[in-house]
Amino acid sequence: MDDRSLVELQIGRPPRAFRRVVVRCAYGKPAVTEQAPYDESGEPFPTTYYLTCSYLVAAIARLEAAGGVERWSRRTRDEPELRESAERGHREQRRLRPELPGGIGGQTRTGGLKCLHAHAGRGRATVAAGTLLHRQLASSAMPSALETTRSEWEDGHRRLEAAAGDRTRYERLLAELELVVEQLRKRVGQTFTLGELAAAYGDADRWVQEALAEREPGAGWPARLTIVQDAAFHRYSRGAVDYRP
Repeated sequence: MDDRSLVELQIGRPPRAFRRVVVRCAYGKPAVTEQAPYDESGEPFPTTYYLTCSYLVAAIARLEAAGGVERWSRRTRDEPELRESAERGHREQRRLRPELPGGIGGQTRTGGLKCLHAHAGRGRATVAAGTLLHRQLASSAMPSALETTRSEWEDGHRRLEAAAGDRTRYERLLAELELVVEQLRKRVGQTFTLGELAAAYGDADRWVQEALAEREPGAGWPARLTIVQDAAFHRYSRGAVDYRP
């Protein structure tokens, strides 16, 4: 599948003004894209760098929902270093896109931030040359890929244990979990790091489905797949040579 198609799956619609992928996640999937100044119909598109990874988008959305726009705007006004960083970022944006008015995300007013997603996207896309504000904003919202993955595994474990009150369902989940753990022993081995286990998680959907379908055809396992898969990785991660709670 090409990058444009992957981005369309990530954002749930055809991407506008798509130019290329500039940052990929640990699994090689698009994380940040670069857009052309104008879309296919000739309409201006003010956002140069666009977050597409669902984890990154969700992390920034949580920041915004908790009052992040005002908090970071206040820090930008109050801290000279961040204020100069924001102004420098807007100047660099205007140099990148002299065809369009405004700065990052099309922002024209000064003294505040318009959209944290646009600033974080720029921070991720220009790590080496990115301004202080955008690097800080990106890093504050985005945990490492490994920690994000481990959080998914822990959530699967909690959801599995929450089913303990229904004995029949719980026992079925545990039996399916053992099937996935058995596959992990074959695929990952007994000596592994958390990073190596996370790499195996990248295409786990495919082989976990195959394993469960082979053992339990027609038993309704698809509805439980995510819980079983993540809980199995959580359990197996405890055997990693670099495991830490």
